[in-house]
Amino acid sequence: MTRRSRMASGLVAVAALTLSALSVAAGPAFGAGAGYAPGGNPTVGGGATGLAGTVITSTAIQPTGGTAAGVLGTTTVTATVPAGAFTGTTQLVITDATTSSLTPPSGTSIVVFGIGFYENGTKVTGSFPAVTVTVSSPSIKAGSTVYFVTGSGLQAVSGAQVSIGSATFSITSDPVIEVASSTTAAPVAVVPGATSAQTGKPVILELGIAGILILAGATLLVGRRLRRRTS
Repeated sequence: MTRRSRMASGLVAVAALTLSALSVAAGPAFGAGAGYAPGGNPTVGGGATGLAGTVITSTAIQPTGGTAAGVLGTTTVTATVPAGAFTGTTQLVITDATTSSLTPPSGTSIVVFGIGFYENGTKVTGSFPAVTVTVSSPSIKAGSTVYFVTGSGLQAVSGAQVSIGSATFSITSDPVIEVASSTTAAPVAVVPGATSAQTGKPVILELGIAGILILAGATLLVGRRLRRRTS
């Protein structure tokens, strides 16, 4: 083997080793496991492009679906993504959007948060299959209301199911949501068969009857005295 042949063989070997090393180093980028977090996605404590508020949780959601939850004080927000909603791995981001709070028509604001989806740092736009959102808080009552925070004000969420301590609804885009309490007083419970209080005319009637009886008694007493005198 000539000197040139040996040099050429050496260069080929070095090139092969280099390509092999690059393939090993790049391997993880092609695997999107449960803990996969593509570069550039929003991180906890930071901001999320196109979504109001500060990130409180950023969870990788696989094409098979998944669930993410975030806590804001005494409130827990849980979002459940169905299988097939997204074709690739996405980051489900929940933010604390308190600064976007608007005064509700009645009651007071309980919590304001945002939900968004990101792929490699880019926000997913447009609509997607319905994602179920559940808000749990001891401040939520049966008369509480769920709103979308829009540029023109608050818009009540259609179909929201609200009960004591919980509100559940669906989203098909990436909104900012506000849950507000109600100032409507709770209805007074009526016990079947209980005696109801009566005022007004029934009392006047009773007083009238009592007066008649007293007058009749006095009349009888006077009559007896007169009969005694005449006798």
